[in-house]
Amino acid sequence: MIRVNLLKTDIKAGDKKTPIGAPVAGPVESKPEKAKKSNVVNLIIFLVIAVLGALAFLQKKSLDSERALLSEAQEQQRVLTPVLQKLELVEQQKIFLESKIGLIEELRGRQAIPLQVLDALSRNLPEWVWLMEATYNAQALEIKGRGLSNIQISEYSKALQKSGLFSDVTISSSNQITVGNNVFQEFILKAQLPAPAATKGPVAK
Repeated sequence: MIRVNLLKTDIKAGDKKTPIGAPVAGPVESKPEKAKKSNVVNLIIFLVIAVLGALAFLQKKSLDSERALLSEAQEQQRVLTPVLQKLELVEQQKIFLESKIGLIEELRGRQAIPLQVLDALSRNLPEWVWLMEATYNAQALEIKGRGLSNIQISEYSKALQKSGLFSDVTISSSNQITVGNNVFQEFILKAQLPAPAATKGPVAK
């Protein structure tokens, strides 16, 4: 009995049919594609590390700059502290001197008449006349001195009268004296001064 096989028998070598019900395997990635993905990941990691490093460097630089400024400010404060203390001391001395000047001006104001009298006596003194003593009491002035002649003494009396400080100037006495080989006229002048409120003489500077 002859059998005829109708099934296809010419199967090429290497061709294998997947059994029914077996899972179908997906396409397998090639090695170049895996290497490419790995390079991209490495590049991303490198960029992240570089950015973080740059940020850390900038932060450190900023911190170092702030520390340098703080150190400079502290050094300036250390240098300026003695200067400020000296300036404060100078200001205190200035206030003290101003108070002393004010006190002196007040005393000068209280002693206006005696100063004006001394100024008038010395400013109007002629040559060859010199003073020995001047006494001021109760608006009355007594002047003792010496001169070569009565002419100089009379000129001195008139000059004091014209000064405007004295209300009346008179020659109280004039006596001739001899000192060694020199002959002088010893005199006494008397003058009246107005009341302090009415005194209008020149102010001594």
